Amino acid sequence: MLRDTDEAEDLVQKTFCKLYDQRESIEIHTSIKSYLYRIVHNNCLNRIKQQSTRAEHNLHYAYEKDTTSNHVENVVLANELEQKISTIVESLPPRCKEIFNMSRRQQLSYAEIAKELNISANTVETQIVKALRILRTGLKDYLSLLIIFIITTL
Repeated sequence: MLRDTDEAEDLVQKTFCKLYDQRESIEIHTSIKSYLYRIVHNNCLNRIKQQSTRAEHNLHYAYEKDTTSNHVENVVLANELEQKISTIVESLPPRCKEIFNMSRRQQLSYAEIAKELNISANTVETQIVKALRILRTGLKDYLSLLIIFIITTL
């Protein structure tokens, strides 16, 4: 039943030791052979169930560990990328940075930004294009990091 001779011998040995320890309280109403067979058979079934449960727990633990590890890596990658983007945005020229922040962080339209800053929508668009070019240049070394982050978060 166990498909492992050593484990089967160990189980039979433990069964006999347990029987010996409980010898004074045991009452056998059938033949000793069928009684011993049934005890060993039940212990084998219990062992198989324990092995199945243990394998299930190990699989669950391995999955949780892998998921946690990936989650931690994703958080670190996201933080590193966010820090790099913030550094680049902070290095933008003042007017360009202001327009970029209004567009991306406050999510204002070009027309809203132009109205608020009293400039043309074309000027807003030019400044956004300039900011994105600077970001693209500054993040070119982080392209692989960005791709990995996007793929792992899908």
